[in-house]
Amino acid sequence: MSLFQRITRSCPATLDLYILRLFLVVYIVSLLSFCLIFVLIDLVENLDNFNRQSGSLGELFSLMLRYYSINLPIVFCQVLGPIVCLTSGLFTITLLQRSNELIPVLANGRSYRRLFLPVLLAAGVISVGTYLVQDFWIPGTREAFREMASKRKGRLETRDLKYEDTQEGILILIRRYLVNEKRAEGVLVLPTSPGEEPDSVISARQMDWVQPSQGRGYWLMKKGWIALYEPFEFREGARRSRLVTVSQPEVEGGADRLSESFIERALETVLSPEDLEVREAQVAHMSLADLKRKVSTTADRGWKSKYYSRIFHPVHNLVLLLLGLPIIVSSGTSNVFLGAFLAVCVGAVYFVAGAFCQALGAQGVLPPVIGSALGPVLFLALSLTWWRELRS
Repeated sequence: MSLFQRITRSCPATLDLYILRLFLVVYIVSLLSFCLIFVLIDLVENLDNFNRQSGSLGELFSLMLRYYSINLPIVFCQVLGPIVCLTSGLFTITLLQRSNELIPVLANGRSYRRLFLPVLLAAGVISVGTYLVQDFWIPGTREAFREMASKRKGRLETRDLKYEDTQEGILILIRRYLVNEKRAEGVLVLPTSPGEEPDSVISARQMDWVQPSQGRGYWLMKKGWIALYEPFEFREGARRSRLVTVSQPEVEGGADRLSESFIERALETVLSPEDLEVREAQVAHMSLADLKRKVSTTADRGWKSKYYSRIFHPVHNLVLLLLGLPIIVSSGTSNVFLGAFLAVCVGAVYFVAGAFCQALGAQGVLPPVIGSALGPVLFLALSLTWWRELRS
């Protein structure tokens, strides 16, 4: 075999290039359409906030452009990427069926599995690109995201937070947390695992994060009170707690107080500002290495679930395509709107089932790695079963 023949055989066939080009065109159009829809919906909610932060029309457009240039890659990696890939694959096959191009291709002896190969290869390349954007580009925009989110909302805050510190045996409840100031307001600390030492209930008006020049930072509680509870055995094997009163020797004949007030008091906990900022999509700005380091320093199952979920995230594109392509072929539809409806249904079922399994892993019902992998593995097995039944 000559060198020219080897090169010719290794090159993609004309039909493969045609399907690949059609898929990429549909993918670009779908991506732009979904991004435009997201921007319009988000603008309806936040346009007033942008107006308050800008003094002229030029500043308004500059602020909006910078904000969405930071936010859209996050939305793409978390939600839009797999949905756009699935929609593009289904639209590509729908257009081929609508123009009756599949019949001569199949009559020529090419199978569905071979026909879909360019689409699957393109989805694999898109998955790699999604991983690179998620792990290398987005973590570098963390500070810019905080700044822009602060400008959008005026003051970035979260409410009604709860954090269980299994290492210290406490539950921290926070009514309001200001992200930029790293300040918590309305703090209540409760014991979760009574031991031999007295337990304490602490309430504070606010709690600030203090970061010294060297060493790890800590939380400084301000203007609060503390009540101690001493463990004792009400009956053998049943540990209870009783309130320890605080004596008042300076008040002759006065009753002992049930709590002791303080102006400032350090809280011993492994809680960090990043743990509270997770509610504001900060996990999306963490690379896989950052998540791995976080898992190694905490026993929280939620972080393990997020870490393993990030590992399996790039396969969503391929799994959804393997699941959706047999469905669109079996339905035999040439209706673009029906294809879009099927794409939405398949994507919704896939992500809801995956989120449910991940929640089971975070809550301890399943091991975190099983909970994160169960959804993709189950749907991959289902898609491969349907894939085998396609015309060969």
